[in-house]
Amino acid sequence: MTILVPETQLTQEISINQPQLAGLYDFVLTSQYSHQPIIMAATLIETNARYSTLEITFPTGFGDAHKNGVYNWRLEQNLVTIEAGLVKIITEPGGGLGTTNYTSTPETEERVAEVFYRPNY
Repeated sequence: MTILVPETQLTQEISINQPQLAGLYDFVLTSQYSHQPIIMAATLIETNARYSTLEITFPTGFGDAHKNGVYNWRLEQNLVTIEAGLVKIITEPGGGLGTTNYTSTPETEERVAEVFYRPNY
């Protein structure tokens, strides 16, 4: 599953393969790097005999943070896991990538290295 979380739209919908859900749920997002869980309320929007759709509201500032990556997620009801898996989170962080282009100078462009071979005795 992939979730795009821009700061301008922190409320996102997900659909899962769990039919006929009812009640209140928690969407737990756990970083594979820090192992710190983020617990968010999941509101049931639609459920039928095939799937259920839930609405999740991410915390303010999540869309501007550099949270891009793969996370473990689970849907819980009363601390019982209903479904779990991996999710790719994409945000729209500001700033550049921090990369610098390498430009070779003319002095080193035509350099030729000398190679010496050791004879086999």
